[in-house]
Amino acid sequence: MAHTEAQIRRAIKPLLTVYGELNTSEIKNLLSTVLDFDDEDKILSSTRNEILIIQRIGNIVAHQTDMVKAYQEGFVLDKNFRPARFTLLNPISKKALQEPEIEEIKKKTKQFTARKVDWEKARDRNNEIGDQGEEFVMEYEIDRLTELLSMDATQYVQHLSRLQGDGLGYDISSINEDGSTRLIEVKTTSGGFNTPFYMSKNEKHFFEEYANNAYIYRVYDFNRETRHGKIKIINQNELFSDFNFDPVTWQVTPK
Repeated sequence: MAHTEAQIRRAIKPLLTVYGELNTSEIKNLLSTVLDFDDEDKILSSTRNEILIIQRIGNIVAHQTDMVKAYQEGFVLDKNFRPARFTLLNPISKKALQEPEIEEIKKKTKQFTARKVDWEKARDRNNEIGDQGEEFVMEYEIDRLTELLSMDATQYVQHLSRLQGDGLGYDISSINEDGSTRLIEVKTTSGGFNTPFYMSKNEKHFFEEYANNAYIYRVYDFNRETRHGKIKIINQNELFSDFNFDPVTWQVTPK
């Protein structure tokens, strides 16, 4: 079934988390990195020389009656620019990010490119307990933000490893108390807190670049039947100061 405008709007937020700000043309070029187009999406428009799902991005802009509008999906759309500009929204201040914040996001994105599939991560995601742990953290984050914002916060928590696939360096996008983006990598075990967990090269690189936004949610004592456990939140400083990194696998290529 073809993606609706509402589904496309929800997919724009992950793009802006990575780029900070994009215009309509850039959204059109990048949308396929966050949504899998189906056959109906790929039907050529009868009125424009583009496929239907790309046309719907233009429709989002055209259907907006105000020149500037903040969307609950987490962005501001400004039609004063040509092409129109989409900017990441701070859900606490209810304002679009400013230029210094956008430039910092773009700088990190340039340093960290995660479009290739992280095969180590993909292998781990085949583990059922990993999927269950991510769902558990999704519920935890929604509850945390609902209490913080005094409103239903479902829209601010996105399961990006499901939406975008493996390779981002994190699983879930949420927000901090100041409205900045919180990027969460979930590590789940049925064992205790001291059970070792594993990070791919891609994930480690991500935490090195996104110091102020990246968190490990260590889920331990996880019960597969109840799908509940304990959570320890580990920030970037704690990860590199309080934990040992031991190489246990090697990438082997022909000489």
